[in-house]
Amino acid sequence: MRCAQCGHMWWQAPEDDPVLHPDEVTEFHPVPPPSSKTPSSKTPSSRKTAPATSAADPGARRRALVGWGAFLAVLAAIIAAGYVGRATVVRLWPPAALFYETVGLPVEPPGSGLQLQNVRSEQKTEEGKSALLVEGQILNVSETARTVPALRVTALGADRQPLRNWTVEPVPTQILPGEIATFRDVQPDAAGVLEVMITFDGRR
Repeated sequence: MRCAQCGHMWWQAPEDDPVLHPDEVTEFHPVPPPSSKTPSSKTPSSRKTAPATSAADPGARRRALVGWGAFLAVLAAIIAAGYVGRATVVRLWPPAALFYETVGLPVEPPGSGLQLQNVRSEQKTEEGKSALLVEGQILNVSETARTVPALRVTALGADRQPLRNWTVEPVPTQILPGEIATFRDVQPDAAGVLEVMITFDGRR
């Protein structure tokens, strides 16, 4: 049975039912239907957020300082090498001479501050063959120590035409102001040589 006003239901046995007592009443309590709202299926996000690092990380700043220090050290070494060895730089790349002059660092020519003296050449016979002897001195006339470059000897024939050339290494290779380096060389073939020309080579 069901109440028309509140909707309550119960079971009433018929009065002539031989099994149930006529006054026995059974009530029905309807089970409420499942809620249409389902539990949220949201799950915690699987994304992991890395902890923010401080902008003033001392390790990063230290590495940056070390990097800049290394860069400046290399740059200083390159500048120093270009200054000290500018003669070599110009010899390998002649247009660099204009750059050095522009910045006020003119490149001295080979043998600057040095002076050739007591130079002589003669033909002599060695082991039955004509040989050419060339010897002389190099004086440091400057006020600083000087590196003595190699000498280039050019043999000249008739009409001062070059026949051949070669280099001679003076000894010692560095001299103080007023000191002298000497050189001596013997070439086995002096045929046709009438004169020799000696210059500072500067290609050591």
